[in-house]
Amino acid sequence: LNEGLQVIENAAFYGCTALRSVIIPSTVIGLGRYAFAACKSLIELQLNEGLRVIWESAFNGCTSLQSVTLPSTVTELEDWAFWGCFELVELQLNEGLEIIGQGAFKNCKSLRSVTVPSTVTVLDNLAFCDCSNLVEVQLNEGLGFIGGGAFHTCTALRSVTIPSTVTELGACLFSGCTNLSEVIFLGGKRLFNQEFFDCCVRREEQGLLDRDAINEILFDEEGDFTFHGCQMTTVKISISWALNERMARLPRECMLSVEEKIRNLHFLDLIPDGDILVCFPVVRMAAGDEADDDQDDDTFELRDTNNETARSLCQVLQLIAFHELKESSILLELALWKSKIDESTSVAREDCRVAIPDPAKSLIMKYCGFAGFLEPAIEGSR
Repeated sequence: LNEGLQVIENAAFYGCTALRSVIIPSTVIGLGRYAFAACKSLIELQLNEGLRVIWESAFNGCTSLQSVTLPSTVTELEDWAFWGCFELVELQLNEGLEIIGQGAFKNCKSLRSVTVPSTVTVLDNLAFCDCSNLVEVQLNEGLGFIGGGAFHTCTALRSVTIPSTVTELGACLFSGCTNLSEVIFLGGKRLFNQEFFDCCVRREEQGLLDRDAINEILFDEEGDFTFHGCQMTTVKISISWALNERMARLPRECMLSVEEKIRNLHFLDLIPDGDILVCFPVVRMAAGDEADDDQDDDTFELRDTNNETARSLCQVLQLIAFHELKESSILLELALWKSKIDESTSVAREDCRVAIPDPAKSLIMKYCGFAGFLEPAIEGSR
């Protein structure tokens, strides 16, 4: 194919079973529908910068194709573009791609890992369906929609992280992913009950999850569980937005003590990149277990049994607040000021303390979350 060619028309090389290698000229901006479909001997494909759109089923059924690198100029990969490329092992999707169409890589059974660029906003239905050897999927911030069945029957997947920018998950997204046991939601602020963070006294009784928000993301409009058919036991949601900034302001030894506390709590998880996750067990209830005996299918619920996850998070918030109070520069400055009132007199250490007004004591205890179990000494109360 020569330079100067701009579009390869629909079905131009459809079914050319002897074709083994193709180099697309840099002047080509579009590959038509079924342009190279069913070229079963095609092993080597070179796509050059300048290409913008790969239309529907362009490489559908190229069963010998082993490697694909999309140029950064490609913005849209249309439906079924590489469906049934059984031998595709290496896939590089570059920044610039915006839409991955329906079934684009369906049935690419040899594909083991994929990184979806941050420029992709739509990952359509069935995009990686039946990629049975897909072990690792990296979804980046920027992705907004993941369509129904996008990873259906990806039986090698064990863990998936959903970016904070995702606002909609399609039906049966991970159905049939029989080894998927863990799902992590990043930037989960919208999934939590904000009253939990606003209330300092017995806050765990407020409940940690926003039930409406979590149900909206985990169940489709018909009430079907997004992860139906998985062996999922745990959902982890990032809480870093509420903790990391406060921890970063603490002295190193204080921050390390908070991290150690997190590691020792069963329902919190500190991962290597510094993100902090709260963990909720997924409870599966067989049909008929609930009062609604008309339910034909098993139901699922994200549950914080006895508020154990909420209590664990409360302990961390209280420890952070304790270190913040202990290290408060205002209190240190007041203590130093008090000790210098009369420099000619030797002042005992205990007399250097600053008397804190009663209203301030109560406010400090409330801020730290201690008010429910630790009472300040109020002057004149004895």
